[in-house]
Amino acid sequence: MSELRTLHDEMLEMLDALEAMTARPAPDEPALASLRYRLRRISTARRKLVENLCDQYLAGLSGAAGEPLRALRQALAATLAHSSEHISGWGMREIVRDWPGYCHASFEMRRIMREQVEREKIVLYPLIEAQGFATP
Repeated sequence: MSELRTLHDEMLEMLDALEAMTARPAPDEPALASLRYRLRRISTARRKLVENLCDQYLAGLSGAAGEPLRALRQALAATLAHSSEHISGWGMREIVRDWPGYCHASFEMRRIMREQVEREKIVLYPLIEAQGFATP
């Protein structure tokens, strides 16, 4: 539980930092590039852990009992697709060229990512806690 909570907390902190950066009138290219890289790494680690947890729990559930986990996996896949499209469409050149457009797109991507983290918390934290792992 602590690993997932740590990844969630780090991701939300980075999303907050990105929100603060996009409130500026112009991009700080080195800081933005670094933050985007770290956010990608944390997001990838989180996604892999969530996929593994879903697989683990789905192995022991059948029928309707596994529906929340299947829905979570679908949402995770949709978020990944949206994130991949966002990253490929907004390289540093595009960001510098259209800072207001990037800020708008970043707002939407941050909203989607925050919603995904909340879904993961709602579905996975109770399952993890039921196995005897305390919430830190």
